[in-house]
Amino acid sequence: MVFILSRKQKPMVEISDTPNRMRKRLLVKKGIENIALKTDDIALIFTENKIVFVIDGQTGKKYITDKNLSVLEQELDRTVFFRANRKYIISINFIKAFRPFEKVKLQVDLNIPENNHQIIVSQESAKSFKQWINEA
Repeated sequence: MVFILSRKQKPMVEISDTPNRMRKRLLVKKGIENIALKTDDIALIFTENKIVFVIDGQTGKKYITDKNLSVLEQELDRTVFFRANRKYIISINFIKAFRPFEKVKLQVDLNIPENNHQIIVSQESAKSFKQWINEA
């Protein structure tokens, strides 16, 4: 690992020798407890009232994360996770089915306990979604 230092010798930019690796775990919170949740267990990430929630697809438990959806979209494996719209990131591992919605959008059904989310893939993302799920 190499650091570029300013005149005051404080690290300003970190340059790593290793290529970017996708996250295998995501730090989430349940009350005061911090949990390292495996990304394989994440079914859904969504935002509600400016809070980002993570749903464990195995248990259906809901956690909070400090990261916003844009940051998570960059950090998570794009072969597994897809940004459906401004509110949702979904995992391919928990998709049960999808169907047309309002002719140009898609509605995605997830295979998770107590699923009360209507996930609509936007018109702009529908073509990319079909390609993404077909290449998986």
